[in-house]
Amino acid sequence: MKKITIITPTYNRAKTLPKVFESLLKQSFKDFIWIILDDGSTDNTTEVVENFQLLNPFFEIIYRKDKNRHKFLTVLEGIKMIKTPYFMVVDSDDIYPEDALETLISEVEKIENQDNYIAVMGLSADENGKIVGNQYPNNGFDGSIFEMRYKHKVRGDKFGIFITKTYHREISGKDFSQYEGKGYIPQSVIFNEYDAKGIKTRFINKVVRFYLKDEDDAASVSNTRWSGKNLFGLAEGHLSFLNSYGNQLFSYPKPMLRNLIGYQTYAIKNGREISKIIADVKNPLIKVVGVLTLPFSLSYQKLK
Repeated sequence: MKKITIITPTYNRAKTLPKVFESLLKQSFKDFIWIILDDGSTDNTTEVVENFQLLNPFFEIIYRKDKNRHKFLTVLEGIKMIKTPYFMVVDSDDIYPEDALETLISEVEKIENQDNYIAVMGLSADENGKIVGNQYPNNGFDGSIFEMRYKHKVRGDKFGIFITKTYHREISGKDFSQYEGKGYIPQSVIFNEYDAKGIKTRFINKVVRFYLKDEDDAASVSNTRWSGKNLFGLAEGHLSFLNSYGNQLFSYPKPMLRNLIGYQTYAIKNGREISKIIADVKNPLIKVVGVLTLPFSLSYQKLK
């Protein structure tokens, strides 16, 4: 059995997939398979991947094309089919240092009690090698994503490797059908929940991805944030944060208010009824704060 499954969701990225392929060819760690999950592309992605397969690289390439379901559900279905001990979700437009897989597999296999851990996260750098955001404190640590973001104030995109058995355990039996046909859904609706439960992540100060930002990508959430297809998912991301971390948020009022107003604003813009917006917040104290912030959220969404 291979050690790592690499999942790449893709939609109309025939021009950028060769960069990922070339990056994988250069990896010093070679015990992996690559699954490309085509989310209903209308370009020549199929032909591009077939050409990869004809080159007969040292790793197996599995290609699956389905209807357009958007990244969240596409990745989720890919994760469910994984049989290797570890997996990574590799974007269709980024590249990776030649020792990225070797670094991550070395670090994750140092973890003895893997049932209590779900991932090892390293750093991303831009095309010039500059670290995106901040490094982790204390030369890296074991803890929660919440702690990393809000206690240590670490910013920027991060990237890493997941422990399959832990991830499968955390999504087992859960119904994600509510997200079908709803456009963009942030991965945070999954990781907020397991992170709040105390499932640990190991954070390491090593660059394992080169992040190639595409300002011209018309499909990116940052460029279509206020369009109807994204509003549901953006609201769900904020709601997941509020409902997962609950009482912890009163020690961090700014993140609480930011997510509360974000949730209300996107939900209102999405057409949800005010009564449902309030009712879906589980923590009673945050619910009360939410009633107080509603007038601001109502005014704010009208400006957008």
